Amino acid sequence: MSVYKDFFRFKQFTIAQEQTAMKVGTDGVLLGAWADLKTAYNILDIGTGTGLIALMCAQRQSLAKIDAIEIEPSAAHQAYKNFINSNWSERLHLIQIDFKMFSPQKQYDVIISNPPYFDEKTLNRNKQRDLARHNHHLSLEVLINRAKKILKPNGNIQLILPADKLKYLKQIYQQEQLYLNKICYVQGHANAKIKRILVKISRIETALKEEKLLIEHSRHRYTNEYINLTRDFYLKM
Repeated sequence: MSVYKDFFRFKQFTIAQEQTAMKVGTDGVLLGAWADLKTAYNILDIGTGTGLIALMCAQRQSLAKIDAIEIEPSAAHQAYKNFINSNWSERLHLIQIDFKMFSPQKQYDVIISNPPYFDEKTLNRNKQRDLARHNHHLSLEVLINRAKKILKPNGNIQLILPADKLKYLKQIYQQEQLYLNKICYVQGHANAKIKRILVKISRIETALKEEKLLIEHSRHRYTNEYINLTRDFYLKM
């Protein structure tokens, strides 16, 4: 569900997005709503964009402090304004920085990201959009490697990715001696291919929990599972 306009209103906050290349979309909402935040007191959102996922985390986990990093200046400024205009501004901290240069003095319970995943073949001439969408600057391998270094021993990394990246993801987390704890296969409608996966990985080996989320029965006829997942956020759910 993507709405390309200057503002996107949710039940408890509003996203201004006129300065950002990447607008509010279904992927970010899915991850922000699905993520396991039960024991999350220090959260890092990598590539926050408009600040959507960080704001969803702040709404869901009232005890959490959220650091949100963004490399692109216009997006960082937009996210900062969205944070200070929210009810949780004292718990949201925007840092404009390249994640590869980020060296915090603390570790995180949850590191969350809707990372760029397009390859160089689809690069265009819009620098803002390329930074937000393409992995030439921040690959999944680098993201997970650096995230592991600032993760608490019992912390976890939670991502949304294209489903065809699962094999590549497995190679990376095994290389980093991490484990896949939970995966959700996201299907747009019953006859569609599974195009997205939501994943939770950590240093702790557990029985893998697998689930599936069907978004629509038909156009704009949403499933109960999707409604229940997103009802605290979308105005019309």
